[in-house]
Amino acid sequence: MAEYDDPVRFLAYGRLTDGLVMASHKSRRAPDACQETASKVLESGNLKPNAQLTVTVTAEIGTLHLNAGGNDVIAVVTAPEYPRKLAFRLLDEIREQVNQASITSVDVDGCDKKNCFGKQLPFMKEAVIRYSDLNSLGKGDSKIARVGSQVQEVQSMMEGNINRMLDNAETVGAVEDKSEALRAGASQFNRRSDHIKRMMWWRLAKLKMIFATLALCVLGYIIVPIIVSATKDD
Repeated sequence: MAEYDDPVRFLAYGRLTDGLVMASHKSRRAPDACQETASKVLESGNLKPNAQLTVTVTAEIGTLHLNAGGNDVIAVVTAPEYPRKLAFRLLDEIREQVNQASITSVDVDGCDKKNCFGKQLPFMKEAVIRYSDLNSLGKGDSKIARVGSQVQEVQSMMEGNINRMLDNAETVGAVEDKSEALRAGASQFNRRSDHIKRMMWWRLAKLKMIFATLALCVLGYIIVPIIVSATKDD
C-alpha cells in the first residue's frame, strides 16, 4: 500500500439515478483521486439496480466496490490487495445501517444537496476505521487477506505466463513459416539440381558419342587405305 497505506480509502452512499453523494467519508491518507474517481463512476449513469461491481482503477487510487439497491448505491474504494469479501461485508453493514436509520426511497429521491444524510449516517467514519484494521476483524479475516494477496500474486504470474505463451506462440508460428519456406526452397533446389544433372549427363553422353565417331572416322581413314593396298598387292 506504499504511500497511501489505508486499506479502506473512501466510503460513499449515493443516489443511483444521478450519483449524488448523500453521505461519505475519506480516510486521512487517501488521495483525493479516490473520491473523484468514485464520484465519476456514480455519476456515470451506467450502474444498474441491485447489482454488484468490483473494478481496480490504479494502484494509487485502488479498487472500487459497488453495491446498488433499488434507487441508491453504496461504494467503497480500498487498496488493490484488500479482500473483496471484506469489502462487500462492509457494504452490507452500511446497507443495514441505512435501513436502521429509516432512510426510505422517498427520502433518497427527495435529497437535494450533497451529504444530505451525513448526520444520519455518522457510523461511516467508524466503519472505515474499523475495516482498515484487518487484525481487529479476526484471525479468519487476516487469513483471508493473506490468501487474497497470494491469489492476486498468482493471478499476476498467470497473466504474465499467458502473455509469454502468446508471444512464444507468435514466435513459433513465425519459425514454422520460415521452416516451410525453407522446405519449399530446398524442394525447388532439388528439382533444379536433378534437371541440371540430367542436362549435364546428356551433354557428356553427346560429347562421348562425338569423340567416338571422330575416333572411328580417323581409324577408318588410316586403316581402310592400308587394307585396300594390301589387297592390291595380293
